[in-house]
Amino acid sequence: MAEEDDLDPQPRQPSCPVYAELVEVMERATDKLQLPWRRAQGEIVRGRLDDRFLPEHRPPAQQSLPFLPDLHSEIERAWKKPYSARIHRHQRGNFADVEGIGEYGYVSMPPVEETFANYLVSGRVSTLKAPTLPSKPLKATARLNGRAYTAAGQAGAALHTMAVLQAYQADLLQDLDQGAGLSPEAVAELRRTTDLSLRATKQTAAAIGRSMAAMVATERHLWLNLADIGEKEKSLLLDSPVSPAKLFGTSVEAVVGKFREAKARSAAFKTCIPLRSGPQPRQAGGPGPSWSEDRRQDQRSSVASRAPPPWRSRTQRRRASRKKRDLREVIQHKRCNAQRK
Repeated sequence: MAEEDDLDPQPRQPSCPVYAELVEVMERATDKLQLPWRRAQGEIVRGRLDDRFLPEHRPPAQQSLPFLPDLHSEIERAWKKPYSARIHRHQRGNFADVEGIGEYGYVSMPPVEETFANYLVSGRVSTLKAPTLPSKPLKATARLNGRAYTAAGQAGAALHTMAVLQAYQADLLQDLDQGAGLSPEAVAELRRTTDLSLRATKQTAAAIGRSMAAMVATERHLWLNLADIGEKEKSLLLDSPVSPAKLFGTSVEAVVGKFREAKARSAAFKTCIPLRSGPQPRQAGGPGPSWSEDRRQDQRSSVASRAPPPWRSRTQRRRASRKKRDLREVIQHKRCNAQRK
């Protein structure tokens, strides 16, 4: 049997003209730049309700575009430490320093309304203090989300510079096409704007990489809020390199191995190097105090027995002597006193 494509009397409708031209330009560009391009194309699934004889109105599946490793290296620079990566970097040529980026919301997350935030946090409207989130995990999540927004804003601001340069290049090429030819000054201007556009592209890629890293750190922080671990281990998991395969990469296995090693060492120390037992109170039905505690008690009693008697006043000594007398002696003493009188 013949294939279905051979049975179609009319050819399929062509895809978007702009996309078809893009594919043609990409073919020449990849050949010039010597880039690998597999041209992976999605498979078109035909159903029982699709046309058999009439031409298809659905555009054919698009094929993938080439991947540029140099651009990816700029993006993944911030993936090594996504939690501690700096968002604002001091650069000699900042292509994201565009006029009005603060007014249009490219710099930071829009601030929350104070009255509404205070009502959500405390249940009442208060304007005496600035609104803050009630817990530490929520504050950390908001901080990471703000970093991702700021980095994305830097990428959007750098796109303005790229768009101006590319529009300028298009106008220059149009003027050259309508003129007599290419002058050396025009060629130099085109090459200059192309290099500047490439630099702006690198800065845009770096900002996008920082935004993606902050988003990964935010997702990790949301999951780590369910675990009761120390701040040191949490920072290690948050700052582990970004892996496309797993959210935490290999850091989870590293932390688990660290705990296992510490537990094994502790068990080995207890077996080989026993600790000296400290003073413990005597428990009912349990073992008594240690030998060192018994010796300490004996020393205290020995010192107390050798110490001189405490000082007493004359009244205290008289009272003490009266308490020591026998009742017969007291009666005899009173009789003697009565006979003398």
